Amino acid sequence: MPLDSSQSRRRILKLTGAAALPAVLAGCGDGGSGGNGGDESGNESGNESGNESSGGGEALEPGEIELGGEVQAWQGVAPDQIADQENPTLTLQEGESYEITWENLDGEGHNIQILDDNDEVVDDYETEIMDQEGETQTLEIDEVTSEMSTYICEPHQGTMSGSIEVQ
Repeated sequence: MPLDSSQSRRRILKLTGAAALPAVLAGCGDGGSGGNGGDESGNESGNESGNESSGGGEALEPGEIELGGEVQAWQGVAPDQIADQENPTLTLQEGESYEITWENLDGEGHNIQILDDNDEVVDDYETEIMDQEGETQTLEIDEVTSEMSTYICEPHQGTMSGSIEVQ
């Protein structure tokens, strides 16, 4: 009977492992954001392109927003609401001013553009492409408008693209 007992235990362990695997994998599928992609209720808020969201929540205070730019995604740096998120949603206050300062993290050619729903640059809010690792650029937004919907890096818009929500 010990042989049957041992085989039963192995079978139970295999079945338990097989049942646990989808749950483990589901926890790893957060788009590489380090687990910061959901809200407090556990709902994921990113989309297929890897956008993470702080949106739907409180708008960022007017002032400076800091990002890191690398081919895989924009990296949220500051304020804390977007820190450590990939392609964080920027929830901005309509009519307010912001400065988006970003650092080139990988030495590839990057820029930043603010687009509307038609993928057109809003009010010339864009920078020149720069490719020096460690270099920074600042895009000054004089007045947030409701037509702002996305920020991108033009050369890497497939991976470096985040949403803008205007409140």
